[in-house]
Amino acid sequence: MFGIFSRKKSRTNDNSTKVISDLAILGNGVEVGYFSCIGYGDIENGKIIIGNNVKIGAYCIVHFGATIGDNVVIDDYSKIGAGVVIESGTRVLYGKHVYDEAKIGKNCIIGGHVADRTIIGNNVTYMGEIAHSHWNPNGDWDETVEPSPVIKDGTVIGVNALIIGGVEIGPCAYVGAGEIIRTNIGANMAYIKGTVRELAYYRGLFKARCNDSQL
Repeated sequence: MFGIFSRKKSRTNDNSTKVISDLAILGNGVEVGYFSCIGYGDIENGKIIIGNNVKIGAYCIVHFGATIGDNVVIDDYSKIGAGVVIESGTRVLYGKHVYDEAKIGKNCIIGGHVADRTIIGNNVTYMGEIAHSHWNPNGDWDETVEPSPVIKDGTVIGVNALIIGGVEIGPCAYVGAGEIIRTNIGANMAYIKGTVRELAYYRGLFKARCNDSQL
């Protein structure tokens, strides 16, 4: 059954312009913005679990089966898919979509769409885009399952960088703005202007989100 929900009173502000399903478990201090829907899609995906002090903006959609940790901020017009896990302290920026079964760690900044089944570690800044390889163009879009990328702890993905296929990046790696990634990028490496070098080569000009002891 799709799009089935019932109203539930918001903990913190007026509920007349939002829908919060009875299958949503809300922690303390949760705020939900106007015209947002908490409980969308197939109810068989399960309950929605939202931690304490979560801020969800206006016009957002959170699908059944999503889990959102404490102190997460989801900006206006964002979409959280079924089975998604977002851990504590992460922020999803304006209008970004996190698709089904993606996993995002703690204290991340998500400024690009996150493809289904992508795994993002802790302390990642992700401002890029992800595309599947789409190796079988004749397959049904909803039934074709391809590997998704793994972006490891402390990695920074620059604005409009494109990650293609099931590659692994990091930990503590840096990908420059606008780069296209088709192969793995190792720990403490930087991919800038089509060249892979150790991040230390740039002497602090480009930085990952890791302590010096991790580099």
